[in-house]
Amino acid sequence: MNFSDAFGDEDYFKLCREEAEFGFSEIARVVTRLLSKRGNTALRCLEIGSGPGLLLGLLQTRFPNCRFEGIEPVDSGFGKTEAPLAIIAARANLAIYRCGYEAFAPTTPYDLVFSVNVFEHVASWREYLTRTHQWLAPGGTSVILCPNYAFPWEPHFRIPITLNKPLTRRLFAHAIDRYERDRDYAGLWASLNFVKKREVLSYARAQGLSLYSDDTIMRRMFQRLFTDPEFAERQRSLAGIAKLFYRFGLTRLLEVPGLRLVAPFMAFNLTKT
Repeated sequence: MNFSDAFGDEDYFKLCREEAEFGFSEIARVVTRLLSKRGNTALRCLEIGSGPGLLLGLLQTRFPNCRFEGIEPVDSGFGKTEAPLAIIAARANLAIYRCGYEAFAPTTPYDLVFSVNVFEHVASWREYLTRTHQWLAPGGTSVILCPNYAFPWEPHFRIPITLNKPLTRRLFAHAIDRYERDRDYAGLWASLNFVKKREVLSYARAQGLSLYSDDTIMRRMFQRLFTDPEFAERQRSLAGIAKLFYRFGLTRLLEVPGLRLVAPFMAFNLTKT
């Protein structure tokens, strides 16, 4: 099923397609594993932060026997998502709940809950972990993919992080304001919670949550620099060095205990036993 005609803005479609294809490669792998584990019994899946709905549309098309639903607040701040979300939801028969995850109250549990580059925007990532765990059916999984702010680089604005969020804001206020203004992303900087991998692991351990960190995600992120030219262009400030590290096999160092805590990207699997 082709969803390109749902977007009136070609540049916005290219950006959404790039992110959706990355998310699809990660989430489809999990769906396939869960289906195999459960004897191909249909799964009920929920995406938190569906944006224009392209990832959900691709997943529903690939796995028609599963049920995919999404959460996307009405006042998300990104008006350009509204038109494509309505079209894709209707075309792929998706249930989209127009609220924040904090106000969402599912009536039945989910086999899979997932978010791609959303976890770093929620007001309380600790509450997010607790709630998504509650929504899972026994044996269900919550998948979280997002940047790690222990690495001193902010990937949305493509600026270095200087000690913390307030100081970084003071040093790069002009660049941050210009980025939000030029792209109509008002409030983007304010939404960032600067979540760190060590903090997530420590919280999960303290709460007794069964959370696994997939540290091989960085291999796939580096490979993406070679296969996704649009992504490489967006991250061009670091892409050249990253490609060099990858060619020499130095990226495996980010899987070494200690160093993996500062890897630029995180992938978590939260399971309900």
